[in-house]
Amino acid sequence: MKATIVLIADHDAENFGRKLMLEAHRYGKMGFEMARLPQHVSLKQPFAIQSLEEMEIFFDNFIQELKPFDIEFEDINLFPSDVLGGIKSGCLSLKVKETAQLKDAQNYLNESLNQTFGPCPAEHDNDYIFHMTFAIGGAPFESYKTAYDSIKHIDYQRKFRFNKIGLLYYDDDNISPGTYFCYKISDLSARTL
Repeated sequence: MKATIVLIADHDAENFGRKLMLEAHRYGKMGFEMARLPQHVSLKQPFAIQSLEEMEIFFDNFIQELKPFDIEFEDINLFPSDVLGGIKSGCLSLKVKETAQLKDAQNYLNESLNQTFGPCPAEHDNDYIFHMTFAIGGAPFESYKTAYDSIKHIDYQRKFRFNKIGLLYYDDDNISPGTYFCYKISDLSARTL
């Protein structure tokens, strides 16, 4: 089993991501797998956990030090993905501007995990690109390329407030479609900036 901690979008960013999901589907027919999760920006890719209960305690303690902040989108990304179990699929996401506040939150998560659980390696720990995925894993890569070519002209430069944090849970270490969901959400907006 795996887990990760994510920053969750406000309603405006959620609606923007859902609109892009539908737009991409209209061109690429890849479905709505990302609708399983709230629109979010991960602080780390999924990592192995021994106990969901221990991870939930960690999450509850970790969020005490976080406050809501703005996230800026810069552009659209297209990446290959093997989320369909070896089939060359794709991923469409919004590129997020890496700010000091965002990087500090990521560093704080990694340090806190290491202090509590020891090393928690995850894919892309050394080369992570902040992003908000809006389409993944429902079709061959060519479908994602078609959608990308059709919507790449949109102005993606926007800023939104991310005022919640979520704990995502993955029952299958391969993160197969249908085996993960947002287990817990906490509101950060009551905390002062």
